Amino acid sequence: MRSFSNIGAALLPLAAAVGAVELKIDDEASVKAAISQYANGLMSYYKANASGLPAEEVGYIPKPHYWWESGALWGAMVEYTNIVGDESYVKTIQQGLTANYGPENNFILDYKRDQTGNDDQAFWCLATMSAAEYGFPEPADAPATYLEVSKNCFNNIVSRWDETSCGGGLKWQIYPENAYGYNYKNSISNGATFALGARLARFTGNQTYADWAEKIYDWEKKVGLIGENFEVFDGTDDKTNCKEVSDKTEWTYNNAMMLHGSAFLADYTKDNKWTQRTEGFLKRASIFFDNPKEVKNVMFEVCENSVGGKTCNLDQQTFKAYLGRWMAKTALLVPSTKDQITTYLTTSAEAAAKSCTGENSACGSRWYQEFDGETGTGPQISALEVTQACLMIQQGTLPGTGAEPSEPKPKPSSKPSSSSAATEASSTAAVESSEVPKSEAPKSTNAPESSKAPESSAVPPKASESSPGYPTGAPVATPIANTTSSSSSSQSDTASVPTDIPQLSYSAGVYAPIETPAPTNKPGGQFGEVKNSTAPACTCTGRRTTTVYVNPPTEATPPAAPPARAPPVSEPVPPANTTVLPTGALPPTPSAPANSSAPLEQFPGAASNVKIVANTLFAAAALAGLAALL
Repeated sequence: MRSFSNIGAALLPLAAAVGAVELKIDDEASVKAAISQYANGLMSYYKANASGLPAEEVGYIPKPHYWWESGALWGAMVEYTNIVGDESYVKTIQQGLTANYGPENNFILDYKRDQTGNDDQAFWCLATMSAAEYGFPEPADAPATYLEVSKNCFNNIVSRWDETSCGGGLKWQIYPENAYGYNYKNSISNGATFALGARLARFTGNQTYADWAEKIYDWEKKVGLIGENFEVFDGTDDKTNCKEVSDKTEWTYNNAMMLHGSAFLADYTKDNKWTQRTEGFLKRASIFFDNPKEVKNVMFEVCENSVGGKTCNLDQQTFKAYLGRWMAKTALLVPSTKDQITTYLTTSAEAAAKSCTGENSACGSRWYQEFDGETGTGPQISALEVTQACLMIQQGTLPGTGAEPSEPKPKPSSKPSSSSAATEASSTAAVESSEVPKSEAPKSTNAPESSKAPESSAVPPKASESSPGYPTGAPVATPIANTTSSSSSSQSDTASVPTDIPQLSYSAGVYAPIETPAPTNKPGGQFGEVKNSTAPACTCTGRRTTTVYVNPPTEATPPAAPPARAPPVSEPVPPANTTVLPTGALPPTPSAPANSSAPLEQFPGAASNVKIVANTLFAAAALAGLAALL
């Protein structure tokens, strides 16, 4: 009887472990199987490829999730396809990305105005950037290549560089009617653009992107968003001219942006300062592995240990995914970081697998304790990314480059002339599309071989369009005449370069007046976070493919593409002092999204999963009681 009683008692811990993901971190087959299980679970939340959906509803997970999160999802799945070699989702990923390109192929969609900040747009851009880096298959009927879209994105974002306050910087929100974040200049908007510029510089060999990246970095440092110990604080208020940092919360994804952007610049420039900065951000990232339960080297997010029993909101539940993804790239690009990053990621991946004991092995949010019942896209993408990051390092495959020898490296301009810019732009507006590199699979190399930084050239890139184009009502950037560039590039030579930033309407010596929304305060409190904002991809040919996931979701036929190919992409505008002057009547101010000023939301799916585990435990306890009676 005693032995039977012991067996019954032993069922209690086993009940809690039902459905856990099996992971042997040193066994590639086991790691791939776990990654595929996570991907399967993540894609089960995606329903926006059903037949008959309106075009405006294709390619993203609807509210309460914000639009940017789907850009991050496609970035994760591009990584998945490349790392695991499973091509089951290629068409779904292609459809999800292209459906959101927008009329100018830059992820600006007028029907997403209420959810489009600079950070939101940048996360989608980082997804196409990764697709370009890994040679992810290009859709045959796409209006632009992944690289073209990534360039368009970058040009569109930096056209909003705002020197009317704080000496520069990008606002969180693009549209003035989104008053909850229009006066907030934050690290994620600037950091994501910094990282995108760094990656474009490495991929294309065009120094202008690197100049912009350095300009953004220097501005963040100047206003205090980057601290003396490589802290990356959340944001600052432009209504106070960024006098002080208004939110000093440190999030994993803000660190991740600066970490991997610095690593890409270290690899591209071979300048030791970027290596040192990469190492500095990694050292600071140690705070994200000092979790509340003191489980060594297991990643956590600060909101997981918030005061008053609050939990991370839907956005914040995804943040660990991006630290995992970009730590892996950093380890490959800057070898001095590899050992520490490998320790962090392997320990975290093993802990994440143990948390995946929900229904159908759904993953929990807190990896340093037993299953917490908080499931959904956030915990699922985080478990996926931290695990496939381990395999990325094991495989040692760097993001590819598609260096464009026809793209010279211009030196930064000290004083762009609007008249000369207009002349140059008009004279080169008819550049043929053949000048824009098409989708050759980039060279993906094993990490890390020493590669030379591209040679410098004083010849500026041609501007293929006089304006990057905006949908009706979008804010427009305007260069102000007779200003001096504050480019942070170490090059001192100057040259007159054209600009393709669209001009604001001008009459009788006066720029069109602008309307400014009523000042709003950045939400306070321990987690008065701002709305957040990724991306990677694959070479799906010429390598062995092991497909471990089966039965992908049913896909719909991708929406019809525009008949004509997009015009050639404009080259980046060298950093200069420009001013953002949005125009047009402002629509009624909408209420702030839940992830900006409202209290942190509880994840709605938690209760159902807790109930399932509770029922299992009750059954095991009843069995143990019966054994005791016997």
